[in-house]
Amino acid sequence: MKKILQRTVTLRTVLGAAVAGLVLSACGSTQMNMIDVQTSTAKTLGLASSDEITVANVQYGKKDGLGGQKVSYDATTGKGRRFGCTVFMIPGLTPIDRPTYNNWECHPQR
Repeated sequence: MKKILQRTVTLRTVLGAAVAGLVLSACGSTQMNMIDVQTSTAKTLGLASSDEITVANVQYGKKDGLGGQKVSYDATTGKGRRFGCTVFMIPGLTPIDRPTYNNWECHPQR
């Protein structure tokens, strides 16, 4: 009887760890990839290269029900022009999936 109880506890532990691993693996990545941000910002502004962009003051908004969130940041060109930019970031489905970005907007700042 004691051996059966030990196997049941061990089986529960293994199943519990597997379920916890699956739940955690469903959490997508919400870390912005700055290379993607610079490249897309350069395209939005009509610049030839993302090397001409400096990104600063990144601020993450509240997450919605599906984990998406609005991100705002300041972009400065190599010539000193400043823009306030926003993008809606949607996390990847798994930790190895990259987030996707929608609704890029950049407006000139003084």
